[in-house]
Amino acid sequence: MADDNLEELRNHHLTMTKSKADALRGLYQYKAKKFKDLKLELTTTPKGRISNLCPYCQLEIVGTLDHILPKTPFPEYSTMPWNLIPCCATCNSKKDDDWLDEHNQRCFINFYIDDIPPVQYFYADVSVVNGEIDIKYNLRFPAGYTSTLRARIENHYKKLDLLKRYLENSDDVLEELRSVIRNYAHGVPDGEIITSINNTCKDMQVLFGENYWKAVLERACVNTSAVFNLLKQPQ
Repeated sequence: MADDNLEELRNHHLTMTKSKADALRGLYQYKAKKFKDLKLELTTTPKGRISNLCPYCQLEIVGTLDHILPKTPFPEYSTMPWNLIPCCATCNSKKDDDWLDEHNQRCFINFYIDDIPPVQYFYADVSVVNGEIDIKYNLRFPAGYTSTLRARIENHYKKLDLLKRYLENSDDVLEELRSVIRNYAHGVPDGEIITSINNTCKDMQVLFGENYWKAVLERACVNTSAVFNLLKQPQ
């Protein structure tokens, strides 16, 4: 993780009159062309591909720009490009002006400066219970994650309700995966189907990261025999 002192800004933000602070905050208008252009620039990959998937949750479509340093206590950074990250309205609403935990450490991942090791920490534990697929999402950190980074990621998931939101959206992923499995030609060995889906998931993880929730869920499902066999069954 990058060595930064962003938290120290809580002691150094400018003191100003309410009218001046309101005026600075008023400079930020998401629908203004300059901010739309900034959003386009920030959501376009080096290869020219536009990704409108919210980086905070990887669930919803970007519909706003989030202030890393909240604009209520930090109006002076309201329009600074490096203080803005494209995100969905749900995540922006849940973050609100919250940015420090009880230890005065940042409680959300900063996608500009936080160096997240490219190893898995997000897991989907799947099983078959009473003829239905049961899913439990968990965070399990391997070596390489400092206590500070672990706490930041845990707070990020907790404050944005990510595990709950992923669970609420899991049925759609299961239905899509069930359709993919059943659309393979009759007689294709299970091993080939599983390998193909695993390869597709790896491709998704290249695009969206090792901990992309949909890829993690799909891989867990096809590599758990009882779940894979249930997905194969005709309805």
